[in-house]
Amino acid sequence: MRLNKNYLFFLLTFSLLIAVLLFVIFQLNREVSWHVVENVSDQFSLSLRKELDEEKESALRFALVLAQSGAIKNALAEDDEDEGFATLKQIMNNVKKHIHTLVRAQIITADSRVFARSWDQDNLYVGMPLDVYRSDLEYFKTHRDPRVSIEVGRRLGIKATVPIYEDENLLGFIEVLQFFDASTDFFHKFGIDLYVLLDDSYYNTAVLMQNNPTAAWYIVANRGYNMVNLKTLQRTDFKALRKERVLLQDNKYIFYEPMKNGQAETIGAFVFVMSKKGLEQFAKKDEDISFLLTFSRSNLYDIVKKEQYENKVYHSGYDKALLSLKDTVPEEDRELFMEEARDILSTYSKEELMAMMLRYKLSRRIEGEIR
Repeated sequence: MRLNKNYLFFLLTFSLLIAVLLFVIFQLNREVSWHVVENVSDQFSLSLRKELDEEKESALRFALVLAQSGAIKNALAEDDEDEGFATLKQIMNNVKKHIHTLVRAQIITADSRVFARSWDQDNLYVGMPLDVYRSDLEYFKTHRDPRVSIEVGRRLGIKATVPIYEDENLLGFIEVLQFFDASTDFFHKFGIDLYVLLDDSYYNTAVLMQNNPTAAWYIVANRGYNMVNLKTLQRTDFKALRKERVLLQDNKYIFYEPMKNGQAETIGAFVFVMSKKGLEQFAKKDEDISFLLTFSRSNLYDIVKKEQYENKVYHSGYDKALLSLKDTVPEEDRELFMEEARDILSTYSKEELMAMMLRYKLSRRIEGEIR
């Protein structure tokens, strides 16, 4: 009888120890998992910022180069809308031959009216006022420098705007627009769905988005989203998501990042959706969470070296932007372009010029292979 009591005591003690051990392991796993989720959330924020910066830089680069066109400047000065439209279409058609992404550009008059748009078949919207939709253009009443930011117009997008002056007179603006296509595609390649959400308080302004799908009090602004995950977002408690920044729902992690315009006003949100299984791949032993996008170390090394190399070759971002689009300059502007290019190139050493030539040949070779 004494043996049975001792055995029972041992069994109870052993069971209690196992229960405590399992509880501790569960808590540790839970803490480690949440630590992983927080790290991934940080990486999403960093990656998004990098992608948006690249989209902004690309848009601004195009706008700066377009603003150098003497033909566009003359068309604005002479109020020749047909000539402005023909010139813009010719330039953008040349751009399409060398760049495999859609670029949208428009010319705006000094009083904020449409002068020409590259994406129109005919110049049907000439004269349409934009000041009703584009409060951001007020910036140029007190500033002369170019501006690039996320802004609400008839659509939400990244807008790079460069003012064009003749002496001290503002003739108008060149503007290049991006609509988050590159960022959406970038994250999609890695099993991450990005949703660009505009606060529905801008419903009356964003007239071209009024038929877009919605989630809570947001309008979906980008394209190429996953409809299944959109259904998940439509069931999501956005008040909780905005507060917690991360939620687990339908076996998927949902990440929230506020979106701000050029005046630092919150106008919406960037929301990522990733399956729980996909996120757990980042939690493997000895895997560095900073390699969020699964690049190998050699890939990352090559990218860093390439960026360092390019930054050393060019003396300024403007030089790089101007020279990289030398094949897209229309014939009537080529003499002016060559004169400015010669002035720029005269400041470079023989070694730097050779490095540019080698980089250009490499870019051309890659361009012909990748689709």
